[in-house]
Amino acid sequence: MQDFNFYKVNETLNHRYYQIPQELFVNPLYKNALNSDSKLLYGFLLDRLSLSIKNNWHDEDGNVYLIFTRKEVQEKLNLSDKTVTKAFKQLSDANLIYEKKQGFSKPKLIYVAKIQHLNIENTHSRKNYDYITRNSTITESENLRAINTNNNYTYKNNKGSKKSNGYVGREYPPEFFDSLYANV
Repeated sequence: MQDFNFYKVNETLNHRYYQIPQELFVNPLYKNALNSDSKLLYGFLLDRLSLSIKNNWHDEDGNVYLIFTRKEVQEKLNLSDKTVTKAFKQLSDANLIYEKKQGFSKPKLIYVAKIQHLNIENTHSRKNYDYITRNSTITESENLRAINTNNNYTYKNNKGSKKSNGYVGREYPPEFFDSLYANV
């Protein structure tokens, strides 16, 4: 294990990240319609939007576009031409991108669409277990609550912490929650 480069307690993560919306993995419109390559490509396209905005790349209607050739995608994601073409087709079929031809030997303009959010109260069903009156088995645990990966806890080593276990959740301003869903 000498060659393994561990993170130490006092080190912070200073990486740049591509953001891939979690809804692509849970929304029925996208969950099975897009493969992993398409979802990753969508994250790259979203990242490229910020560059397009900085460069004032928009049409006469104010719609932001970007240029990201198939060849660039192949090199960036280490994918074959066939796989990249399939990923673009899946995104187009799911109405997440629109490609506009510019003319012979010019790259297509790519318009990235916003995700259609569904107002789903709870997509997971859960059995009502009464542990007092009967015993449960492993096979009965199929519909228990899923783990919520949005609970990001950081250890706070202050003795004056309000929580006795030393863990404090992330704090968000109220306007953050208002911007989570477009249909609210």
